[in-house]
Amino acid sequence: MSKVRRAGSKKTTRRKSNHRSAAVSAPRRLRNWAQAQVRSARYRMANAARLGAMAAAGLFFLVIGGLALFGQLDDVADMVADKVETRLAGMGFAVDAVDVTGAQGEIAHQIAQATEVYSGQSIFSVDPEAVRQRVEALPLVRTARVARLWPNRIAVVVETREAYALWQMDGALNVIDRDGVVMAHADVMDPPQLPLVVAEGANASVVEIVEALERNPMIQDWVVGAIRVGDRRWNLRLHSGADVKLPEGDVQASIAILAALHAERGVLRLTAESFDLRGDGDLVLRSRPEGVMAERDA
Repeated sequence: MSKVRRAGSKKTTRRKSNHRSAAVSAPRRLRNWAQAQVRSARYRMANAARLGAMAAAGLFFLVIGGLALFGQLDDVADMVADKVETRLAGMGFAVDAVDVTGAQGEIAHQIAQATEVYSGQSIFSVDPEAVRQRVEALPLVRTARVARLWPNRIAVVVETREAYALWQMDGALNVIDRDGVVMAHADVMDPPQLPLVVAEGANASVVEIVEALERNPMIQDWVVGAIRVGDRRWNLRLHSGADVKLPEGDVQASIAILAALHAERGVLRLTAESFDLRGDGDLVLRSRPEGVMAERDA
């Protein structure tokens, strides 16, 4: 009797264990099935996206190739760029003004015109480097800086050239700056009161002779102009018509020697055809045929 009861009790225990296992595993199987469905859906979507991208890329390159084949690619690109710039300009990114700093009046107006930037132009289409080059091409501008001031202004900061001397070459008289750059033509009948340099290469070395004369105003008062000889040295043309022949090298030292000689002996008052300083610190006078001593006219 006891054996039958134990057997019955074991069978009853196994049935209860099977029910619990089935109850626990059912949600797990459902969850695994759902995850498998999600992974499958993701895989199908990824494949579809790759295929779509490949198809779009193929169509894009096909269109580009066709446009290039028929020579219309540049036209289409320009059209798209124009539409984009028009849209951006309509959104407030259009040039409203060009601000010029460092110049005033007519010069500032010329600089603004040289930028070739117009009111209403998309600010994105303005190339600061190209604008800088156009502005610096003006004779009166030494340097320029250009920047876009968002959303609608262009700033141009310039350093203008200043008249430094007159340069006579091949019958033409021009105003130049200290770099020797021609700024404008000068009126031969009414030239500005500026130092005069003459001949080829004189403009490139103008600072040398002008500064040397400015340091010796006693000599500067006697000088009409400075003539460049062989692009190596200078001759000073005096009011009397005589030439002072300066040596190559230190112009300042040569003019200082001439100033000392004139202060001591008044040599520039002598009537001479030339005063030659090309020796070793010596002054050689070449007299005019008449050999007359005369005072310089006041």
